[in-house]
Amino acid sequence: MSRASIPGWVPTADRALADAAARVRVVGLTTPINLHEELEKLQASWERVGATMPRFVYAPPPSMSGIRAGLVRAAEVLSKEGALGSIYAARAQELEAEAAICEAAGSASCWAAARRRYARRDGFDGAADAVVSVWLGGGGASWERGEEGHDEREREGGGAGAWGAEEAWSDDEKAPGSLVSRMRQEVGARRIPFRVIVLSIAPLAATGDGVIQVAARRRVRREDVERTVLHEVEGHAMPGARAATMPLGIFTVGTRWGSDDQEGRALWIEKGAGFLGERRKRELGLRHLAARSVEAGADFVETAQRLLSTGRTDVGDALRIAARVHRGGGLAREVVYVPALLRVEAALSAQPALDEVLGAGRVSVEAAEVLAAWLPR
Repeated sequence: MSRASIPGWVPTADRALADAAARVRVVGLTTPINLHEELEKLQASWERVGATMPRFVYAPPPSMSGIRAGLVRAAEVLSKEGALGSIYAARAQELEAEAAICEAAGSASCWAAARRRYARRDGFDGAADAVVSVWLGGGGASWERGEEGHDEREREGGGAGAWGAEEAWSDDEKAPGSLVSRMRQEVGARRIPFRVIVLSIAPLAATGDGVIQVAARRRVRREDVERTVLHEVEGHAMPGARAATMPLGIFTVGTRWGSDDQEGRALWIEKGAGFLGERRKRELGLRHLAARSVEAGADFVETAQRLLSTGRTDVGDALRIAARVHRGGGLAREVVYVPALLRVEAALSAQPALDEVLGAGRVSVEAAEVLAAWLPR
């Protein structure tokens, strides 16, 4: 039983937003279908003849005009329903902005649509720029490969990419310390309704509705296996499981900026467990820097060269990160991660009890106080 009564308009709003959210899949629609093959070609070309622009291919984008119009109407109606209605209205507006990105995926208009969704939000954006500058300071004398794992081609190369005793294949189901095995162990121990599957994806892992995806055929350090399991299970899957028990659908559908601040909370959890070390900061810092370059209008080559100029990465990682921020034609959603970490950290330092709300679904810092009234007693 929740502390506050549920307004009569909520069930209809829940169904409408859930239906829209199920069809608005920003990351999936903006990921090239030839991502890994093109990255391999790019790296070979860059190392042989120099900078080359990628030739990414995308699935045909869906028409979102009907969804977008419905979300605009819903936002107008919901905005008149008090504080809770305003939270629902803001999410409808955000979903409309995300639908515009889906519709523009792979085209030149994706950049403008993404800038509307991932615009600078508050003072934590500027603070993040300063933090990243510190994280990436000091040159590349102590450079190490980031946490994203190694591919099979590094097996004979030695040096920074050499296999070590503390590494395992991400998808080795027979190895108890592999990423897929550890993820399944943790999901089973928590008894949460999530399947763990192996797919060819860009990040080491990603969590969706009832599914945790693990990247196929990647060499991963033990430390990064444990960090990734913690991030996905405690930072994403557990809030998803809790959201399903909440009296309001907005916990599952997410509030405006809820997915952003959930990433910040997941990083806050990493930090509390001692996983936000130098390699992790380097990776996050480079992604942030790359996303800022996209904001400023840089093309793929300019972004990769900007990353290389820091002295904190090699060609392979620079291309991987550039591909991540330029997907779809300039998504650059990585720009929200470090600001969200700082925002969540500040909010929980001032009001530790808000973590119960933030951990109950995709809830933003701004919406947490209002939604606290609907937590079960």
